Amino acid sequence: MLVAQLTHVPMAARQAMREGPRDSATHMRHAAAIPALGEIEIGGRTSREGAGESLTVMAWNVERLRHVEAIAATIAGRAPDVVLLTEVDKGMARSGNGHPLSRLADRLGHAFAYGVEFVELGTGNETEQAAAGEAENAEGFHGNAVTSAVPLLRPFLVRLDAAGGWFRPERGQPRIGGRMAIGGQVLLGERRATVVSVHLENRTDPAGRADQTRHLLDAIDKYDADAPVLIGGDFNTLTASHEERHDDRAAWLERVAAEPDRLIEVERHEPLFQVLAERGYSWRDANTLDRPTQRRAAGDPTPAGRIDWFFTRGLAASAPASLPALLPDGSPSADHDAIVVTVRVE
Repeated sequence: MLVAQLTHVPMAARQAMREGPRDSATHMRHAAAIPALGEIEIGGRTSREGAGESLTVMAWNVERLRHVEAIAATIAGRAPDVVLLTEVDKGMARSGNGHPLSRLADRLGHAFAYGVEFVELGTGNETEQAAAGEAENAEGFHGNAVTSAVPLLRPFLVRLDAAGGWFRPERGQPRIGGRMAIGGQVLLGERRATVVSVHLENRTDPAGRADQTRHLLDAIDKYDADAPVLIGGDFNTLTASHEERHDDRAAWLERVAAEPDRLIEVERHEPLFQVLAERGYSWRDANTLDRPTQRRAAGDPTPAGRIDWFFTRGLAASAPASLPALLPDGSPSADHDAIVVTVRVE
């Protein structure tokens, strides 16, 4: 359902969800009762009538969009027609309890479509909880978005995960919802092209991400099987399960050291690439394949990987690039760099 404003989840209701049972069945019951998980908030205003024969698209995991002005300046410097965003807050204490996406869209001269990935029952990870102090979330929404300088037609949302893994106490960040994708269509010449922003799960294994990819591709074909497609976002191609990477940190770092290109040349470890290839999608011309997209703070020794991607079907891709996520003082504006590509209908 398209709405001008997502349906509010009262703070008392969120608190009750957090303090009650935290099992899968309870999660599914809560999720079914939250209208915002099925809504797409539409806002902003386009600044151009059409894209012409080519479309420049940026995809960026903006890490809550807390540094909205710096991120807006980076995007504006490239002037993309469409931006595919992941990890966008609305009414979260950690990002100022505002609507940074609306500010970003106004700054860019874009319209936007925003969907909720999670209703956050807490204030974030341990660092964010400490920074928030006693502050509460005004809304508790966290999700993905598409912004566009040209009209975005037929917006749609695809939920990729209903298991409720993030609702479990051991995750430390109680949430209702699951990973999702949001998209729509723009005119590219005389054709409608489908553009999709997606965020796959990091707390799963490569097979789990491949399953989410299959679900997404099935949904895109049901939406419009004939239109050319550009999918972009954070695919979390981390080449192993969360447990493998974190339960024995030293062993994981040894594996990475023994295979130095593992986190960059990820295709052999992530079956989602085969799934996409079998469905007619390409990626080699749409991405800079030799560099990571994760951005670490100065002094952080954690290996950085290539986890953000574009995939195309029926489109010729050119001029792929990565843009550094930096504040004026040189510190990160987000924990991912932005990626950019230009496409034309084949």
